[in-house]
Amino acid sequence: MIVYNTTFHAHLDVVQDFLDWLRTVYVPRAIADGRLSEPRLTFVLNAEESDGHNYSLQFRAADVDVLRDWYAAVGDDLVMEMAGRFGDKVAGFSTLLEEVGL
Repeated sequence: MIVYNTTFHAHLDVVQDFLDWLRTVYVPRAIADGRLSEPRLTFVLNAEESDGHNYSLQFRAADVDVLRDWYAAVGDDLVMEMAGRFGDKVAGFSTLLEEVGL
């Protein structure tokens, strides 16, 4: 199982619209085909940005191949839609995490 994390920076002008879009468009479409699951949205506390807020959005996927397939089928379209809607007011970067037993 892997965790797909994207950290977003949303400018203050669009924070609420961005969060609404994540909740009503991005997350439902991201999990619709079942390849991604367990969405979790968190506010990044240790990022002091005067022009916006930072959020971490995480999903679980079975493995990297499943995530690659999802990205080709769904993720690219969501990124393009976000860019068209928010332009340079929202930026993000993604990391892949693999759970390690304690």
